[in-house]
Amino acid sequence: MATSASTWLRRGVFLLALALILGSLAALYADGRLPAPVPASAPAYALSDLSRALEAVDPRGQVNLAQLKARHDALERFVGSLAATAPSTKPDTFPTPEDKVAYWLNAYHAVVLEELLDVKGPSAGQLSSVGRSWPIGGQRMTKHAILRRFLGASGDARVHFALFGGELGRGVLDGAPFGGETLDPQLDDAMRRFMRRKDNVAIEGKVVRVSALLREHEEEVLAALPPERQGLLQIVWAYLPESCEGERPGCPTRGDLDRACGARLDKCSVEYLAIDETLAIVP
Repeated sequence: MATSASTWLRRGVFLLALALILGSLAALYADGRLPAPVPASAPAYALSDLSRALEAVDPRGQVNLAQLKARHDALERFVGSLAATAPSTKPDTFPTPEDKVAYWLNAYHAVVLEELLDVKGPSAGQLSSVGRSWPIGGQRMTKHAILRRFLGASGDARVHFALFGGELGRGVLDGAPFGGETLDPQLDDAMRRFMRRKDNVAIEGKVVRVSALLREHEEEVLAALPPERQGLLQIVWAYLPESCEGERPGCPTRGDLDRACGARLDKCSVEYLAIDETLAIVP
């Protein structure tokens, strides 16, 4: 009887240790901290490859899957180059904070495009939130690890509205990669693309309905404003266009917001629109 109890105790200790090890590995995987080889034979890092893949993006920010498949070789080269070229492995290539944020935005969008290549059509449902990873700079990275470790901690709220996650209600993908020297105007442009979507901002009487993505990041957005102007509608107004003619007919403008809410924008209330999770793709 004593021997049997001892055997069960050893088994219990072994299973507990195994569970702890597996849990630790899962946590490291989720956080993008498992090691990955840095191959000397990795393709050269070239934004021109990503630019080639982004030619599949239409003016609405949607991805044409047929065109993306025709450019898969360029996308594959760019994603492959991330294994050896990253801020951690080649810091001289990304010397400024802006260079690093631009790198991670491009890496994030590249792996999202890779995921979209497996999608059969717009009605295929959401992209997987767990699973696939890529070797980037000596570690295995999921897109969520990139977001959590590098982009979410960037300190710039505009990054969240520049992130194209594959869905219509998130950031609107541009046809050009991000660059360190051009990051500031590119992030402003990403905010404008986001606000000009009728599904993200709608004015109805004295109610302004805005995307729930603004609520998710409200504290960060408001922190970017001076104390005397800390209202969410101030951000919305700043990135709405003066006119939508010839670009996005029917989208709300600054004038529309002024007429509805007054010069101080204090006559309107804010409600939140659900984030559209429909995939931003065309077959």
